[in-house]
Amino acid sequence: MIKLENVSFSFGLSNISCRIPQGKLIGIMGANGAGKSTLLKGIAGILPPANGEIWLGNCKLSDMTAKQKSERLAYFAQNTRIHWDLSVYDIIALGLPTPTKDESAKVRAISAQFFLSHLLEKPFRQLSGGEKARVQLARCCIKQAPLLLADEPIASLDPYYQIDMMERLKSLMPQKTCVMAIHHLDLAYRFCDEIILLEKGKILANGATQAVLNAENLARAFGVKVKMDQAKREIFAIEKMT
Repeated sequence: MIKLENVSFSFGLSNISCRIPQGKLIGIMGANGAGKSTLLKGIAGILPPANGEIWLGNCKLSDMTAKQKSERLAYFAQNTRIHWDLSVYDIIALGLPTPTKDESAKVRAISAQFFLSHLLEKPFRQLSGGEKARVQLARCCIKQAPLLLADEPIASLDPYYQIDMMERLKSLMPQKTCVMAIHHLDLAYRFCDEIILLEKGKILANGATQAVLNAENLARAFGVKVKMDQAKREIFAIEKMT
């Protein structure tokens, strides 16, 4: 379990307290500037809080070494640029913390899990955006860290790969906990187990997805009105409020 106790940052977020359960897909949502990426980077230990404490299990994040953090979590950045002419195999292998004699077996196993085996020898730069995203997810997952943090991993993808990525992330549960920043209301409503909804640097609501993403909260957080089908887990007819 991840626990945040009165966490504030020098910009963006103030007095954030919540618990994130294990083995769930958690969406962090809010309007632009609400603090989604800041919160995610705080949990990753990239941005230290000005006040408060973040706990990963029974350990304070501030007390953990870089090695301990690496063993506990993986961070899937929004735009990870690769500046070298590397193959898909090479990119996935970069996710291993240290070179190991069974590197090839691990790369091929995770590649099979994410349906990438046929691309292993292909240059990474020649892949489509959706294929690149799947490769980066495999790179994050190869070290078997129990916590995956993903910063808007579907933001730049076409509709097919948006759904594909959400399915890949969902398939990691309950062996992993995944916390992701996400803008897409319909996909968050469909796939996420719980939502942390932010408004101007504070938590507006958090908990079960269908309880948090209701008409009142969406109107307040985003200024939109929607129609939803709880039985089918669908949000549709999204319109600006006048």
